[in-house]
Amino acid sequence: MEIKVQKPKDYIIQFVGLNIGEHLFEFSINDKFFEDIDYSEIKRCNLQVKLLLLKQSTMMVLNFEISGTVNIDCDRCTAEYDLPLEGSYKLIVKVGGRDAGNEEDDIITLSANEHELDLSQYLYEYISLSMPIKRAHPDNAEGNSTCDKEMLEKLSDFLTEEEKEEMQDPRWDELKNINLN
Repeated sequence: MEIKVQKPKDYIIQFVGLNIGEHLFEFSINDKFFEDIDYSEIKRCNLQVKLLLLKQSTMMVLNFEISGTVNIDCDRCTAEYDLPLEGSYKLIVKVGGRDAGNEEDDIITLSANEHELDLSQYLYEYISLSMPIKRAHPDNAEGNSTCDKEMLEKLSDFLTEEEKEEMQDPRWDELKNINLN
């Protein structure tokens, strides 16, 4: 599935004119990047990407460093919150190979007549991979949840008795019988 971003020229590297060696690129990714992606969980963000490109004669090694925040919905209380993100990813690009168009996990092959590389698809994938599976408000200094308490109470009203029992850990049942007087 390919991602279509409105302004791909912002994320295109013209690698033909680059000298052999290291090159540093910096990108800012904001809400506009995700606007036209219908199924994206991210609607607002403030991310910075540092790309260190090592160009060699027949290949390039791209090292991405992603940092910043994305605004997403909490899995627990459904309220929006800013989730800090960080991630490091490596992409190897072979140029002029016979199997042009072939893509593996971290290796892609371009034909010899290609002169630019659109990074928007890879940036989207790396940002998505940087997000944790479980997304919930962080705990405060005392270890308590910072989720919306009103919403959690409303949601608990819809739990069945069986679900409420499952949420209670039976290992603590004996402690309820302790008489502290």
